[in-house]
Amino acid sequence: MPKRLSAVDCIAPAITQTKRQLFAPFRPGRWARLALVCLLTGEFAGGGGGGSPGNFTVPNSHGRGGKSLLALPPFDWGHIPTWLPWALAGAVLFFLLIFLWIYVASVYRFVLLDSVLHDRCELKGSWRRWEPCGRGYFFWSLAVSLVSLVACALLIGVPLLAAWRMGWFHHPGQHLAVLILGGAAMLFLLIALFIVIALVSLFAKDFCVPIMAMDNVGVLDAWRRLLPMLAAEKLAFAGYVLMKIVLAVGSAIMFGIITLIIFIVLLIPTGIAGVLIFFAGKELGLTLNVAVISILAVVGGILLLGFFYLTALISTPAMVFFQSYVLHFIGARYEPVGAIISPALPEPPPPSALSTPPSIEPAIG
Repeated sequence: MPKRLSAVDCIAPAITQTKRQLFAPFRPGRWARLALVCLLTGEFAGGGGGGSPGNFTVPNSHGRGGKSLLALPPFDWGHIPTWLPWALAGAVLFFLLIFLWIYVASVYRFVLLDSVLHDRCELKGSWRRWEPCGRGYFFWSLAVSLVSLVACALLIGVPLLAAWRMGWFHHPGQHLAVLILGGAAMLFLLIALFIVIALVSLFAKDFCVPIMAMDNVGVLDAWRRLLPMLAAEKLAFAGYVLMKIVLAVGSAIMFGIITLIIFIVLLIPTGIAGVLIFFAGKELGLTLNVAVISILAVVGGILLLGFFYLTALISTPAMVFFQSYVLHFIGARYEPVGAIISPALPEPPPPSALSTPPSIEPAIG
């Protein structure tokens, strides 16, 4: 078992491992695959540093036929019952896509672990290998989310219902002190609940995932192995949480600035191309019909996906660093990871073997 590094001690080896895996040597193909893992897991360090181009107003000049490209067709409120099923289908599809993304992110969480732990990024065959572990982590995430929603609903709804049943809202001026104190207490309880949920999610993502991958166990069994470590080193894990917050804030600022600069640079040619397309469509007499809106939506989706992937490319070093940081911290306390991340050096020969000169056989004859 390697030396039990503190949260500060893990920074230097994590930086060294990140440099070695990404720049010694530089492998564009591997970086591109890691960026895809970053995109699928949502590990964006910059936090979306780009901004919105703002509201650009174009004069309502008319093209051919007296119609403007920006002229919206008149809305008939009587068509709401017709469009309502489509709106509901769109909402259902949206939530299904969200669940699908969470499921994919849960599986690729283990792909990321394997990539950094073994200095490789093999996307082919990774899904089949890590899908069972990712499925268990996915259901765990859903259960935590459901429990969190129920706890928040109870924490907010029960006091409000009790106050309403006692008539405090009918004459709030007569119960102002109780309402203020009760609201403050409810706020502090909500903050405490959010902190607990955040810590549970952090420990599951950072520590339970490696245990699940190395021991081939479920989330609950991973927690059973992790809890004794937490109990034995409370201060060390508390320092880890604080240092992780500091590093995450610093990383978000640094990579956010880089992403913003690149976004501004790319916004100039994109804006020029958009203006040219706008005036070309205006000259052709195009209007915002279903076909044009569909084409614009597809093009906008492709550009948005490209921007997300570019952000993932920029954030790849931060993703590798944070995963290395986690592995060095848990590896100093969990031998299966420590044996890979910090392999033991071969033991030197005993001093007697070094000091004793070799025996020389006397010559015969």
